[in-house]
Amino acid sequence: MKKIILILLIFQSSTLLIYGQLPPAPIASPIQGGAYLPGVINPRDYANPGTSGLIAMDYNVFFSTKDYYDRNGNNVDILDLDLSGYLNILAVAYVSPEISFLGNARYLGVISPYYSTSSYNVGLDELPALNLNGSVNGFGDLAIAPLFLTWSLGEDKFDLTAGYMVTAPTGRYETGADDNIGVGYWSHAFQVFTYYYLMQKATALYLANTFETHSKTKDVDVRSGSRYTIEYGVSQYLSESFEVTLQGGNTWQIGEDSGDDVYWDSSIKDRNSTIGAGLGYWPVKEKLYANLKWWTNYGMRQHFKVNAFQLQLIYISGVLQGKVIKIQN
Repeated sequence: MKKIILILLIFQSSTLLIYGQLPPAPIASPIQGGAYLPGVINPRDYANPGTSGLIAMDYNVFFSTKDYYDRNGNNVDILDLDLSGYLNILAVAYVSPEISFLGNARYLGVISPYYSTSSYNVGLDELPALNLNGSVNGFGDLAIAPLFLTWSLGEDKFDLTAGYMVTAPTGRYETGADDNIGVGYWSHAFQVFTYYYLMQKATALYLANTFETHSKTKDVDVRSGSRYTIEYGVSQYLSESFEVTLQGGNTWQIGEDSGDDVYWDSSIKDRNSTIGAGLGYWPVKEKLYANLKWWTNYGMRQHFKVNAFQLQLIYISGVLQGKVIKIQN
């Protein structure tokens, strides 16, 4: 991915040189997409699980892209791009028993590392000598959700889940490098998920809100602008074991990129929308779940066009289950 950004930087720097505007060194990427990746989670992932203990969720994402859209939402036709890769995102969650003094809420704590590998062939049609090809792989940034709470309300007609997630810049990153895996800054996400159920929970409608803010990028005075994401969708069980899902989302950059090393027009804000559909199945009831999903994006500005197929596995271990937590008088 960062090799592609290098080509984009060459293209952008050439334009800047024409107008006599030299960017500072080291050169930070003008593509500041944030750490949160919309489109990956499935509709019921943050619903009240109704049980306690350790739960493992593994997302296997196979993606490809051949297009990049500029700040005006236009396809950059002179960019010859072919990128494909694989993401493995493992999320291990601890779910507490119901906590009576918090309105029978359950505490959720999550830690989520990921591994990425990709191969690329990228260049500029007018400058074939700049063509690059190869591969990049490694472990990315580490996401930790230290505090989430989830409630079932209204005689189990509603679920509400809210909390905070931080992404630490543990992935390989060096400003100006062409083999980065991480984003090079801390990211803080505040999230609220709401669910409404019909047909004794066979139907679930969900709405998720994520506000994301960031620290300065390593080695340069650049702070990526804050972002707001809204996600929505429906999950429908056709039997006790078989599920159909449909979901979408929209992300807007709402704060400007800032800092003395920002050399691009920070008044131009990126945006991205996603849509996806999946099929879910419980091969082992209340123990093992699998979901196969296709998703893509549209309406991009300063963003890659992505097509992805994803296999999600959820394993409910039964380890560390407990009883309702109460305050003793």
